[in-house]
Amino acid sequence: MLPISRRNLLRGAAGATAFPFLGAAPAEARAASAEAVPPPRWVGAGSFAYVHDPSTFSGPRYLNDHTLIRSQGRWHLFGIVGDSAPRGEAPDSAAEISFAHASAPTPHGPWTAHADALTVDPSYFGEEHLWAPHVVEAGGRFWMFYAGGGADGAAISLATSTDLFTWTREPSGPLFRGIAARDPMVLRVGGEWVMYYTELSGPGGHHVVAHRRSADLVHWSEPGVAFTDASTDTTVSVTESPFVVERDGWYYLFIGPRNGYEGTDVLASRDPFRFELSGYAGHVAGHAVEVVTDGEAWYATAAGWFRQGLYVAPLQWRDTPPPWQSPDNPVAGLDVAGRLTVFALDAADRSMLRRVQVDPYTDSWSEWETFGGPAGAVPTLGRGTDGRLEVFSLAPGGVNLHHRVQRPDGGWGDWEEFGGPAGAAPAVARNADGRLEVFALSPGGASVARRRQTARGSAAWDPWDPGFGGASGAPPVVAANADGRLEVFVLSPGGAGIRHRWQEAPNGAWTAAWHPFGTAAGAAPRVAGDGSGRLTVTAIGPSGAGTFLRRQSVASGGWDAWGPLFGWSAAAPSLTANADGRLEAFSLAPGGGRLSHRWQVAAGGSWDAGGEFGEPGIRLAATPAVALDATGRNHVFAVTAEGRIRTRVQAQPSGGWRPWASFGARTIAPVVSGSPAL
Repeated sequence: MLPISRRNLLRGAAGATAFPFLGAAPAEARAASAEAVPPPRWVGAGSFAYVHDPSTFSGPRYLNDHTLIRSQGRWHLFGIVGDSAPRGEAPDSAAEISFAHASAPTPHGPWTAHADALTVDPSYFGEEHLWAPHVVEAGGRFWMFYAGGGADGAAISLATSTDLFTWTREPSGPLFRGIAARDPMVLRVGGEWVMYYTELSGPGGHHVVAHRRSADLVHWSEPGVAFTDASTDTTVSVTESPFVVERDGWYYLFIGPRNGYEGTDVLASRDPFRFELSGYAGHVAGHAVEVVTDGEAWYATAAGWFRQGLYVAPLQWRDTPPPWQSPDNPVAGLDVAGRLTVFALDAADRSMLRRVQVDPYTDSWSEWETFGGPAGAVPTLGRGTDGRLEVFSLAPGGVNLHHRVQRPDGGWGDWEEFGGPAGAAPAVARNADGRLEVFALSPGGASVARRRQTARGSAAWDPWDPGFGGASGAPPVVAANADGRLEVFVLSPGGAGIRHRWQEAPNGAWTAAWHPFGTAAGAAPRVAGDGSGRLTVTAIGPSGAGTFLRRQSVASGGWDAWGPLFGWSAAAPSLTANADGRLEAFSLAPGGGRLSHRWQVAAGGSWDAGGEFGEPGIRLAATPAVALDATGRNHVFAVTAEGRIRTRVQAQPSGGWRPWASFGARTIAPVVSGSPAL
């Protein structure tokens, strides 16, 4: 019999009985307040700090879904723990059979480990695992809600305590059962308790956040639906770890994994029983995010399979949407003199830095130098037909875009405003006639705009076309087909799918509508062309479980079906073409502990099995950037979690790789690609 896990529990739901969800929330809960309520705030988070390791003398352990509660001036942590898997691999969640317990004076620690709070008890109505505890205090007791499962299906159970150390399960058994009921979270709303939890709408249905109501924390109403994800892919859940907080008359739902395994979206609503994607209010780059307050300070906590312990970051309430990062960090390209040039953000003040390859044959480089800023995100690059680089940057807070153009002599013009506001640095490509064309995400991902040069190499640009694309869940990506026609790919809001739009003729008009390109995806795709003239697109599945590619059947033609490429991945793998036209792909596992590498055996052909490409003990902040130099060798640039750039270079064009080496002493902002740039 297949062991029950958080993943195959969902796969098996297709044969389950439909779950009787209520179609509407109570009228009294839906009624809007008559008093004026300010608009919702945008939500983001600062950098996560590692504050607690739950490992024991017997070996490393990870912490996953967790809860924090404060009692008598001390914080208590309870959470799923399990033995850590090898680097970059997911553990068996069916083996999650205990809850860790630790306490500290502040969320940042220092944390003191205690004996595990609860261990699985098969005699308790067939309990098989312990998942996702949530603890509240009421009536002089502490109430721990958790997912226990069992032979009769997914179950939400309850244990209580008077001291947070000794816990007693509810004698009558689980509170209720469902198709995939798990990840409970309980909130006081008005005069009643509301439980939010992960569920499926029915056989082959949608992932939802369900809710139930209670007056006494023991007896719960029939379920309603607080949020429904657009995808009907029941193999992977993207409505896990629901957490709801109220602020200034608005309710904020935190759910994930979205935009990869280590990602949580935030949705705002006046109604605590109904959330929609249209209420998108931000993103936090963490897994199983919980929210706590300590005095006036708000914090987000995170954990997950691929990290050992608890992380804490300041939660930020903003008046403007958090900007999003473009795919690469750092970014690199050839300049007008054929010199490879690298751009990154300084960790101290986020000013833009530049480093230039002085001699590609000796691999000598200039020192890092300030190039302007500060910037709100890692820049993007365009290159004209004459070889001149053009740098596009996002101002802090997304106020506007600006750009800086290289002169024919290799020098640089001044920074100039380019439009705005914007939600990310734009995607850039070159038309068949040599004109640069840019595609920019609006603040909050509400739309995609387009702008192009009036003539090849011109300093003048056409006006923005603000209606080029509708709402997008990430910045767009663009590439040129073999016949010169540009093709743009975007992630649908919430990751429901990938869409694309293309020029109908080189330099010509665009298709009137966007066309579906794939099923649910976990993050923005990437695209590159190989030596056969065909484009290849890579993407990660929802929550980052699996990496896939799709390539054109013929150059500038239709598309083959999706196929597998890598396992778990933090973002869509980066792609680069070798000098001989073969593509190489690099995939970073969630948590940054493993970097995998594969390559085409021949241009446009099959892929080698590949293997490990990273360094033992080195954790990376984001998927590396890759670029060719003037000799035809690929360079990989990877930012570590500590903000140092490491590089690895091909020994010869299209050949093997030299060992990793340091790329300068400057500390770079370890920005996670795809996440809000805060």
